[in-house]
Amino acid sequence: MSHREAMVDAYLKLIGRLGATERVREARRAMLLRLLASLADAKRTAEDYHARVDAFVSGCPPEDRVLAITCVREFYYFWLDDMKKMVEMTARAGFSTENPSFPWHETMDALLDAMQVAAFDRFPPSLALYLGKSFEDGADEDDIQQRERLLKALLYLLDPHPPTSKHYRMAVDALLQHLPDAAARQRLLALVREYFGYWQSFPFSHHRKSSP
Repeated sequence: MSHREAMVDAYLKLIGRLGATERVREARRAMLLRLLASLADAKRTAEDYHARVDAFVSGCPPEDRVLAITCVREFYYFWLDDMKKMVEMTARAGFSTENPSFPWHETMDALLDAMQVAAFDRFPPSLALYLGKSFEDGADEDDIQQRERLLKALLYLLDPHPPTSKHYRMAVDALLQHLPDAAARQRLLALVREYFGYWQSFPFSHHRKSSP
């Protein structure tokens, strides 16, 4: 076994100890071995890693990209052999133990159409509070409507999943796959960072009551 394959084994053993099933681990092993193949001649540096992983993720089928992004993100410190960061991520529950499952549609409009067909309308109090604050801060009507459209799509993707920061991040990764260009993705990232505090602070009442 090569040193790089040993790093994959170490990562899989860690998430196994945290609760990941064998099925989850084997899916990630297959993904990470493909990643290692794309990193075959790369140096073990942050620069070489980041230079290769974007192309790797883009080359995956759209329905597999959230899993690819999750693996790439969580494997990063194993690639760098940064034990301190691995321990920090473990302490703050930075590793996921379930493979993400989010629907993929070819375009944002197709995603919103699916939401409409499903008659989805389960939006937490945070959405109205955030949009109201945007209005108070001077955002114009078109801007508010665009924010509402994107955040409703995000909440639709999040709805079947536990309300955790890990799942929020994964839902953002899934939503990003529906946007056509880098500028639109950067605007979405700015929006979801701004909204995240509202989403955490003003959840559904049943989520609030079930929190420790």
